[in-house]
Amino acid sequence: MGNIIKPSLFGIEHSNRDFFDPYYWGKNQFNSSFPVALACYMRSRSIPLVYVTYRDELGTTISELDVSDVFGTNRPNSELYFAFESRFDPFANYVHDELPAIDLVICEKKREHKTRPLEIKLTTLPDNTTESLDEDKYGSELVIRSATTRYMALSMVRSLQKNLSQVREIFEPTLAKVRNWDSKPEMLQLAPRVLDALQNFLNEFKQLQTPFLMQPIWKTVGKTPVLVDNCLDIFVWSDYALTHLFLDSAKNALNHQGISRQLRAALRLSRFIYQSSLNAKVYQAPIFDGMLSDCENGNVISFPMTKLVKYMSCKRLICPAINKNEIKKIVLGGGHKLLTTKLDFYDVMFSSNLFESA
Repeated sequence: MGNIIKPSLFGIEHSNRDFFDPYYWGKNQFNSSFPVALACYMRSRSIPLVYVTYRDELGTTISELDVSDVFGTNRPNSELYFAFESRFDPFANYVHDELPAIDLVICEKKREHKTRPLEIKLTTLPDNTTESLDEDKYGSELVIRSATTRYMALSMVRSLQKNLSQVREIFEPTLAKVRNWDSKPEMLQLAPRVLDALQNFLNEFKQLQTPFLMQPIWKTVGKTPVLVDNCLDIFVWSDYALTHLFLDSAKNALNHQGISRQLRAALRLSRFIYQSSLNAKVYQAPIFDGMLSDCENGNVISFPMTKLVKYMSCKRLICPAINKNEIKKIVLGGGHKLLTTKLDFYDVMFSSNLFESA
């Protein structure tokens, strides 16, 4: 008998997902596993990812970053273990309570050495807010969940362990005498000073920022179900760049009487960083679950592309690096046949003739 060709994704040889099982070709799973395969493929071709980093209070810097630096290891794809929806155990050193799962934890093959936690936000462009604009303004909405902000805070705290006294000096004048973290009037009164402290913190320690959120982009011709020739690429946000996104939006909301989701996220982050500078471990739940939980119901924060474009604008947002004909080199072994229905723009990819010669 000949060898059985198994459905697979490029570069993901070792993981907690068995791609022979159709379950892992469902939308919720595929939305994170396909971007990892895309990153592995770009790594094999020595194509760097687009890196969005914090520059100053006016914006970000766009540069390029090797996939090895995103993964946190130089070991080849074949020697990595991709743990999806897992916990990054090194962060347990900084919290008392249980860590939430993050989209992806990169491990070396034996899994004892975990090198990088990553959030993954697969996006398509243009979205409804940019489809009528010129192509250089195309973009997509970025949606951030509560677990993302927790891991973002932990990512920053981990890199600050040698600088905790300086961190304390930045936040202590504003936060040391807070009487009630859940008091909306008190938080509104303190908010301008807290945001100033957070801005000073970003400026002081921006050299410590690390890759944190991987945002693959998928481009069509306007809102039609037609792929552009170069349709795939990956942007990576540093933890500080993502914090700047929250902070910038929070500042714009200061004149309102309510506490927006972005402002609440900035206040929670500032409190977590400050309390981490005081104690070896912090309880997450009172901060990320309880603090101002009655303000702007819900923990999901959405940033439209009309907001993001000034942070992400570059040539590769207009012309992504990967051609549509390379998709069949990423989705292997007939895996496209296992994809479930109603996969949004995946319907475009797998109902086309991209795999006829695969």
